[in-house]
Amino acid sequence: MSRAHAEPGDLSSPAAATGVDVGRRRLLVSTLTAGVWTLGPTTPSIALAQSLSAATPPRSALSPWLQFGSDGRITVLTNVAEMGQGTTSVIAQIVAEELDVAMAAVRVQPAPLAPEFLNRVIDNYATFGALGFRVSYAVLAPVCAAARQMLVAAAAQRWSVPANQCVTADGEVRHAESQRRLPYAALLQSAAALTPPERPALRPPRDWKVLGRAVPRKDQAAKTNGAAIFGIDVAPPRLLAAAVVHAPTFGGTLEHVDPAPALAVAGVRQVVPLGAAVAVVADGYWAAHKGLQALRPRWRTGPNAGLDSEALRISLRQAVALGGGEAFPAEYDPRLNGAAVAEALRAAVRVVDTTFDVPFVAHAPMEPMNCTAQVTAEGVTLWMSTQAPLDAQRAVAAKLGLPTERVTVHTQWIGGGFGRRLEHDYAVEAALIAHALGPALAGRPVKMIWSRDTDLAAGFYRPAAAARVRLALGDDGLPLAVAADLANPSLLDHSGLTNGPPRPALDWSASMGWAGHSYAIPAMDLRWTRVEVGVPCGYWRSVGASYNTFFFEHSIDLAARTSGLDPLAYRRRLLALKPRALTFIDALAEAAGWDQPAAAGRFRGIAISEANDAISGHVVELTVTAPGRFRLERITAAIDAGRVGNPDAVQAQMMGGTVFGLSAALFNEITLKDGRVQQSNFHDYPLVTAAQVPPLRVVVLGNGEGPAGIGEEGPPTIGPAIANALLAASGRPVTRLPLTRAGWSLA
Repeated sequence: MSRAHAEPGDLSSPAAATGVDVGRRRLLVSTLTAGVWTLGPTTPSIALAQSLSAATPPRSALSPWLQFGSDGRITVLTNVAEMGQGTTSVIAQIVAEELDVAMAAVRVQPAPLAPEFLNRVIDNYATFGALGFRVSYAVLAPVCAAARQMLVAAAAQRWSVPANQCVTADGEVRHAESQRRLPYAALLQSAAALTPPERPALRPPRDWKVLGRAVPRKDQAAKTNGAAIFGIDVAPPRLLAAAVVHAPTFGGTLEHVDPAPALAVAGVRQVVPLGAAVAVVADGYWAAHKGLQALRPRWRTGPNAGLDSEALRISLRQAVALGGGEAFPAEYDPRLNGAAVAEALRAAVRVVDTTFDVPFVAHAPMEPMNCTAQVTAEGVTLWMSTQAPLDAQRAVAAKLGLPTERVTVHTQWIGGGFGRRLEHDYAVEAALIAHALGPALAGRPVKMIWSRDTDLAAGFYRPAAAARVRLALGDDGLPLAVAADLANPSLLDHSGLTNGPPRPALDWSASMGWAGHSYAIPAMDLRWTRVEVGVPCGYWRSVGASYNTFFFEHSIDLAARTSGLDPLAYRRRLLALKPRALTFIDALAEAAGWDQPAAAGRFRGIAISEANDAISGHVVELTVTAPGRFRLERITAAIDAGRVGNPDAVQAQMMGGTVFGLSAALFNEITLKDGRVQQSNFHDYPLVTAAQVPPLRVVVLGNGEGPAGIGEEGPPTIGPAIANALLAASGRPVTRLPLTRAGWSLA
């Protein structure tokens, strides 16, 4: 979910193969302190360091990503949150590969919130945009390669032999001719005294022995035996618990609450009014929850009390019917040319004209939103599952009027992020509760946990959206141009994530799934209308691509069928000049058996997507069992992840993304009536169950120049693949998601 207009990578850098620019000049520094050798790139830039210095002054002039201990263990620091995606395990593979050490010798730890650990691509310390492996490889592989060269040079000097006669293996430097060997620990002092190489020589992928292979994840044991600590597991001494309820309408505020009913519940210690919410603090969560249920807060409904989902849907569809939205400029895609599209629509043999809409959807991670906060005279300490700890640190400091360095964030493993934990509203809320504790409780940590109904009603949803898509077709049935009029609330108006200008004229996320595709469509006109309704919107796994891919790929199928062409053959013609994309779609189709006749009564649909330097897609095979009822028979997923770090991790990410997107396509929607969210738990916001997922096969390809994103590639295409299969079965377009709103449900 990185910015759509991100700069291309610096192809002259040692990280050229990654496609990610981590700085045009890479200077490495090394130091030896207390027997630990530290090596890493210097602070990214003076300007960047100064912009953060007020919040997090550098610990030193060094950037210690890599630390060699005298015990032979290597500690690598990371700014990537571990939320089940396995990036931290792949980071260990990078170190093991470049330094010829066992995975067991590598320890991965969160880096502190300091300027030198900023992700230089996004100017933030945050995990999003499928950047984890890509940026980690670009930063860490050169550091590790430099360390290897320095260790070899130190050993060669000691032995008085040419460095090119020495090799590394199993944490040692070896000289084959004399059969001498030295462990890295014995070379730390000598290596630290050397000048790091300006351009370290990375191991070429053809020589990889650890990277590119399926190896067991480093978090596997802890997550199996229960030792893993997530945010909700944190338990500092003298811990209190808090439960929270928010105003039932967005923009509503607390008018009055009598704390007595809650204080009468055993274990309840305090009731904390919070402006637009109220919290109950108790000795344990159950007491806090029971105390909250006893309260009868009175709310002011605010400006959005009349908000209704169906009325919003009508407004969005009216907006795209009128058109006239802000046009995306050619910097997003050189084919963006409104005049050329208008001419193509006038000259077209046929125009496929379809209007779509999708609702708000929530993230609903299995680990509910939570944060443990402790406020003392020294400052604030936060323990939290977060994708954006730096933004949380800054926000809490600003809210409590503290210097940022007095807010400490301990990041924990995340039980599901999906973009929701890019926000910091829950961290600020926990800090305010801890800050409000009375004298008898002051200074004690408070674990605030949102119930599921609080989580679903608290906002930062994927925006509700509508689109009118017009494909101008020529004599051969292929598109001459595409016009897409889009309307939705801007997530950039609401999200607290530092990811570009807070309110640009155009919400760049609305272009995701449209700009940069490989289809040979000569001209495009992409326009966006902001329809603001006061509902907090935010980043949702794959962001705008999660619904724009449905709009676009279903329109492509409609064009193919209007032209009497097979949907796969149609796409192959559109991709004829794009070898990588054509190779990908052929591999996907072959794995799904597209060229073989489907069994009687079965129908197939295909959809593809391109983002984060990756190509992904699905083929769905289903059976219509009765009018409006269908059964999923088989799902084939594929991803070209460029240079693959761990194929098992890629497969797992694609499976997880498929199931996540499947829930949204089949069932998920957040609806509002009289300003209130109607959903409260998984009975009315269901997630797909294991029994509902048919056999799922994932094909992993690696045809790109460098590592590509994998975390956001599953959700966009599963919905349109199902819609395209239903179109094949019924001849009826699917213009709404979830499918229950389009007249379809699982059998």
